Amino acid sequence: MASDHHFKIAGIKWLWRYTRLRARAAGWAYLPDPGKPTKGTRKVLIDQSLKGRVRLETEIHEAIHCAFPQMSEESVTMAGADIARILWALGYRLTED
Repeated sequence: MASDHHFKIAGIKWLWRYTRLRARAAGWAYLPDPGKPTKGTRKVLIDQSLKGRVRLETEIHEAIHCAFPQMSEESVTMAGADIARILWALGYRLTED
């Protein structure tokens, strides 16, 4: 699996990395400190063991956090689940090279 990617989300560059996450976390979006918006690396970590629809939902969930940091966790979770369900029903799947 590829390790690091870089994406622009809402016009901001993000490091996107698949790695082993501890505890029960499936993904993390590290948002900048509102008091110091130009400091620190904006990054998303996704647990490398995730597969299928769970992985898709986690990727969407974290991307929503990046694009809309003001959204509540509940709203992000609901939107991520809805979008993943729709894309999965339409046949979107990860294919390995």
